[in-house]
Parts: sequence; C-alpha cells; structure tokens
Amino acid sequence: MTPENSTQKRLATYSVLAGLTPLIPIPFLDEAAKRYFKRRMTRELAKARGLSLDAQSVKTLSDDPDTGCLSGCLLGALFYPIKWLFKKIFLLFGAKRAVDFVTRSYHQGYLIDYALEKGYSADAARARAGIDRVLTDTNTSLIEYAVRQAFGQSKGALRSAARGLQRVLMRLARRPTQEQIDQALESAEGQEKREVESLAALLQKIMDQVPPEHFERLRTSLDTTMAG
Repeated sequence: MTPENSTQKRLATYSVLAGLTPLIPIPFLDEAAKRYFKRRMTRELAKARGLSLDAQSVKTLSDDPDTGCLSGCLLGALFYPIKWLFKKIFLLFGAKRAVDFVTRSYHQGYLIDYALEKGYSADAARARAGIDRVLTDTNTSLIEYAVRQAFGQSKGALRSAARGLQRVLMRLARRPTQEQIDQALESAEGQEKREVESLAALLQKIMDQVPPEHFERLRTSLDTTMAG
C-alpha cells in the first residue's frame, strides 16, 4: 500500500524541507534546521492520526544520531570559509546530500507513520531502533531515483527555497539555541512550505510510480523487527 495522498503530501513536503538543509552554508544551523523539519514531520504525521506525542518521543523518533560538537561543530567551523570560497563545488556536493537527506527522510517518515498506526510508537526508543534496522537493510534506490527526477526538474525552486531558509537563519544572533532556531523557522514555515509546494507536488507525482511492493516490504520488515 502506497501512502495515502494526505500522508504522502506531508512526507514529501517535510522531506524536501529537511533535504534543503545541506544547501545552507552556515555551520551548526544546517543541522539544527534539519532537526526542526524532521520533528515537525513526525508531529504532523501523529496529528493526522489523532495522536499527540510528548517532546521526548518526537525527538527519539525524528533526530539523527548526534555526531557530537567535537566533530560536527569543529568541522563546520573549519569548512565555513571553504564553503564560500568554493561555492559552486559545495552546491554540487550539497545537492547530492540533499537527495540523500530527502530519500532517507521519506523512508523514515513512512516508517514512523506506520509505527504510529500499529502502536509501536508507544515505546519510541524501541520503535526507532526497529526503524533504523529496517532502513539499514532497505534498498532506497527507487525513492532516490524519484527524488533525483523531481530535483532535476525543479532546480530553480530548489535554489529559491534554500535561499529563503538561509535568509531566515542569517537573521539569528550568533550561536542561537535550538529553541531560538525552532521559533525562527516556525514563523517562516508557511512561506517555506509555499516555496517547495511545486517541488513536493512533483515528488508526489513521481512517487506514484514506485511499485506498491516497495512499501509493503518496508511494513513487513518493521513488523518482523518489532516482533523479534
């Protein structure tokens, strides 16, 4: 069973927004923006099912493993001037990471939604561990191809949306907290969603061509993992 249209719209929109973050040449803030959009996706999926998750459950289901400030923050500071110096090179590299981010976010969001449906999310840590195991064993090439197709046909919209995010984050004071970043992005979220509307709609359309068996395998794999 492929995602229902309303769910697919949420998955496409927030996956694209999370995927824009590698195109933000601002260390620390790119990762913080990704966290925000992935958490928003989880909350929206829960809301659509009439569920309310506590903040810790949202973080557990949504956030990627923390690389730690020693590696992430230091490397970000070192590469910040290089990003500006070699802007075009990093744009290409960022575009590749953007495809990867959207692909993973879409799969993760789909499995989070299924976990919510089945009640697995009652134990968020166990559900997340199961989702991660399924993702590790999943061939993501079908969804990745769909994302590449959508990005290839919407380069202008992609760049415009990324610039919009960058403008929002550039207004923040130096080294803002995650809460301050969340507040800034929340205030701009409506505009950003409009910016990626056409891109998300195109991704939805292309995603309709993905064989339903792909999603069936995801659900079966999570069921098997959670039963183990």
